Amino acid sequence: MLRKVDKNEKKRAIALAAIPLLAKFGLVKTSVEAIAKEANVAKGTVYLYFKTKEEIVLEIWNYANELLDKNRKENFSKDSTASEKINHYFDFSILEEDHNMDILLKLLAMNMSTILNFSHDGLVKHFKQERIKEIDTLEKILKEGTNSGEFKTIDINLTANLFANSFHGTLLNSIAINKNIDEIRAIIHPQIDFLIDSIKS
Repeated sequence: MLRKVDKNEKKRAIALAAIPLLAKFGLVKTSVEAIAKEANVAKGTVYLYFKTKEEIVLEIWNYANELLDKNRKENFSKDSTASEKINHYFDFSILEEDHNMDILLKLLAMNMSTILNFSHDGLVKHFKQERIKEIDTLEKILKEGTNSGEFKTIDINLTANLFANSFHGTLLNSIAINKNIDEIRAIIHPQIDFLIDSIKS
């Protein structure tokens, strides 16, 4: 008996197959034909799941965020301190299990350029939603740390934004000057540790 095709699995498989192409050639220069060939499907099948190439990018980031959220949730349940939760929040090593992080980082840089230029509504909306979720999560962790006495009294929203801005700014700047994942991690982790130390009681 033939296995019934799971539409969500198929959609995701097409999007993930497009990652190296998008990272190498960019959104504009990557054709739907090339994506179809990489995913081993017909061009019409790609259009069956995605109206635009931007939707493929959104599916890739939905996939990455789902993995990161799952990893954070699992680690947060084990962590005993707010500091540990912050460190786990900015840990994206779970993605390395199945993907070349340097390729994902190139893709991230390309799409951040699109987002910052406000040239695609879907990507901009997605970025804003993820930013709101990120700040909300960091605020909850920081409140937990202040309530337990681990952190001193701080402006929760300002500090959450400081963590997020420091992480994303360093990440994008490092990608722009072609640092690899190990070099980026060597820069980011000490910065996060420094910020944590600065708010500890």
